[in-house]
Amino acid sequence: MSTLLALVPLAAAAVVWRLFYSFNRSRRWFSKGELIFWDVIVLVILQLIWLIWF
Repeated sequence: MSTLLALVPLAAAAVVWRLFYSFNRSRRWFSKGELIFWDVIVLVILQLIWLIWF
C-alpha cells in the first residue's frame, strides 16, 4: 500500500502534463521541451507537498 501512495505525485504530474499538452495543442505556445520542463517543475512541487503531508 505504501508503494502505491508514493506513486500519487507521479500520477498527478502525468495528469498535469496531459492538461498542459491538450491546452498547448490548440495554441502552440510552447515546444515539447518546455512542456516537459514545466511538468518537472510541477512534479517537484507536488513531491515536496506530498513529503510534507506524509
